[in-house]
Amino acid sequence: MAAILEALLPYVKKVVTDMAEEEVRLLPCVRGEMEKLGWNLDNVKAFIADAERRRITDQLVEGWVTMLKGVMYDATDVLELGQLKVEERRESKLNRSMEKMPGCCHPFLFCLRNPVFAHKIGSRIKELNQRLEDIHKEAAKFNFTANLMSYQERRTESAEYSNNKRMTSEFTPSAVVGEKLEKDTKLLVQELKITTDENHNTLKVVSIVGMGGMGKTTLAQNIFKDAAIEEHFKTKIWLSITQQFNEVELLMSAIKLAGGDPGVEQDNTLLVQTLTNTLSASKFLLVLDDMWTIRAWESVLRVPVVNASNKQPGSRVLITSRFDDLAAQMQHSFYQHHVSPLDRDDAWSLLKNQLPHPPNQDVNVSEVVCAPMWEAE
Repeated sequence: MAAILEALLPYVKKVVTDMAEEEVRLLPCVRGEMEKLGWNLDNVKAFIADAERRRITDQLVEGWVTMLKGVMYDATDVLELGQLKVEERRESKLNRSMEKMPGCCHPFLFCLRNPVFAHKIGSRIKELNQRLEDIHKEAAKFNFTANLMSYQERRTESAEYSNNKRMTSEFTPSAVVGEKLEKDTKLLVQELKITTDENHNTLKVVSIVGMGGMGKTTLAQNIFKDAAIEEHFKTKIWLSITQQFNEVELLMSAIKLAGGDPGVEQDNTLLVQTLTNTLSASKFLLVLDDMWTIRAWESVLRVPVVNASNKQPGSRVLITSRFDDLAAQMQHSFYQHHVSPLDRDDAWSLLKNQLPHPPNQDVNVSEVVCAPMWEAE
């Protein structure tokens, strides 16, 4: 049962993070509760790891784990419902038209148009937080040990650097598995490297598109680390594009990751020139992960990237997005790749590699954790 929790916890935490950071414009009324849910999940995850290390197997601990498992299943249901509503909203024509309106209208649009849904989701997440806090207190009976900070302490500490962290290329490499993933990687590596007489001197964009949780970033990471890419592109930059990005910070991050020195200058014009000069030194690959709009490209990155690519033919831009029209909006030659779900064996292998301790019964746990994903299709 603990192995099942170790599989569920990272999944639920990822959904919480996605909704708190990416869906903030659509669900502002519940963002605080989702952030709190993220911290509460971290707390109980620490206790699960300690329980596994100490091999506690008595009935009281079994009851505690059962309660936690129930919360995890309920959290999965609530968060997936929220994600579905968000996806429906984003795909609607009304949402596309409202994105063109002034930004001040966006933060409350979803909640104003869907007050009953917003209240329902907010109430259920608040209830989950209360249950997790009770479970956290109950854990004191078992003398679990973990180096934990309170929700408020960690929220304050993380506020200053959370956005900057998402802009950097510091992702944790995972053990990537699966024949399909390797096949897609090989295909896109070749697409990034290939040049023809027609596009030799033009910037090319390769786009990986698909719904949330389909493995777009995993595929992009696999490409980014590929030996052929390492050899072909002397400069590689990975930028995760936040919804509320800061132009100066984005430019400075790009310069640093390209091997340049942004200095202390805060002027956009000078930073754009510095980035252009830095990228112009060698053929480069720029990865823009998790793009929702082309605002960052249009307002910040297009000029330096295009100018530098003119001096370094064969340079490429790789993007990941849920929206299949972004690459065309960038107005450059592009190749689009649609990701599809991993099969059950590959998905379970990938999930196991995220766990701190490998589960003891692969077959039984994989059936419980992975089967619902295929049954839901």
